[in-house]
Amino acid sequence: IRKDPSVLIVNPIKAFVGLIEIIGEAAKVASLSFRLFGNIFAGEVLLASMSAILAFGLPIPFMFLEIIVGLIQALIFAMLILAYLTMNTSAEEH
Repeated sequence: IRKDPSVLIVNPIKAFVGLIEIIGEAAKVASLSFRLFGNIFAGEVLLASMSAILAFGLPIPFMFLEIIVGLIQALIFAMLILAYLTMNTSAEEH
């Protein structure tokens, strides 16, 4: 501390930046989780409402649509996770 008094200022700032980084990483996970939950829930609500309108015949196309949307969601979810992992685990070269 006697040689470099700026250490008292820099270390709290680094701790605060580290805390913000942790919150940012948790926010990415929460964002993906809420997005996936919302899309699945919306599909189930759509199927339930179509089944309530007409129990036979009408929900069948929506069931196939829900299967296609589920496959696309799984692909997007996997690609986003891969992108986040690639950003976090890439080796820094100087």
